[in-house]
Amino acid sequence: MLSKSILIYQGPLSFSTIDLLLSKFKVAAQDHDLSFKTYKKMISVMIEALENISKYSDQFQYNGECTSDFYPSCRISCSDSLIEMETKNPVKKRDVSLLRKRIDLVNEHDNEALKELYKSTMNNGKFSAKGGAGLGLIEMAKTTGNKLEYTFENLTKDYFLYTFRVSMNM
Repeated sequence: MLSKSILIYQGPLSFSTIDLLLSKFKVAAQDHDLSFKTYKKMISVMIEALENISKYSDQFQYNGECTSDFYPSCRISCSDSLIEMETKNPVKKRDVSLLRKRIDLVNEHDNEALKELYKSTMNNGKFSAKGGAGLGLIEMAKTTGNKLEYTFENLTKDYFLYTFRVSMNM
C-alpha cells in the first residue's frame, strides 16, 4: 500500500457506481496534481478492473445472507513516483483456476509480446458468455507496463477473496 490514498470505495458495484467513481477520481487527480498522462492511464485501468468486478463478481452470501464485509472495494494510492490501484471482491472457487491462468499468461509476456497476445486473443473468438476473453487484463498490463499482482484468500468452501493490484510509474 502506498502512502497517500486518492480514492477509496467499498460497496455494491454497478455500472452507475463505476461512472461515479470515475468522476470522483477525476476530481481527486486534480486535487493531487496528477499529470494528465497518469490520469488518462489510470482511468483506462479503472474502467477495465471495475467492469470486470461488475460483470464477474457474484453476490457473496455467508450463512445464507449477503454480507457487507465482502463487498467489492477499490483503492487508489500514490507516492511521489508510483500510482497503484487495488481491488478486492469475492469470486467463486470454481473461477479461481481460470482467472489465475489468464493473469499468469499475461504476466509471462513483455510489452511487445502483449500486443501480439492482444491481437491473437481478438482473432481467436474465444469469448465467454459475459464477453470476456482476458482482453482487459492484457490492456491493463500494456497500459501500466507492469506485471499484474493478485492473491486469493479462502473465505468459505465456495468463495475466495480475490485481491488484484496494478501499479505504474507517474
